[in-house]
Amino acid sequence: MNELKNKSWKVRFEVTFYGNDSKKGNFREIKEDSISFNENFDIKNKVPFDNPENVEINFLLWVDKLPIEELTKVPHDYYSNDVRYDEESIEVLEVIKLSKLDHGGVK
Repeated sequence: MNELKNKSWKVRFEVTFYGNDSKKGNFREIKEDSISFNENFDIKNKVPFDNPENVEINFLLWVDKLPIEELTKVPHDYYSNDVRYDEESIEVLEVIKLSKLDHGGVK
């Protein structure tokens, strides 16, 4: 059981930014990103990091309280006065268990 501790997972996700441009109207912009994720993240009500489904649940619990700017690069006009972004949605695309070699460990 102890060997499950500190296992890292790669979570690949996309963030969809929904906005309105005063000249172009409604639009959406999608950014894809990934993060190395493990049980050391501060997550309220987390479930065990023992399978991809639980890792996805934990990731979504974690990002729910996180400012979007800390998760991914925001669109270039995110702070523009001519564009208004109303909301973002996050979708997990893939969860992969990393080997020790993948996250800085030794073989």
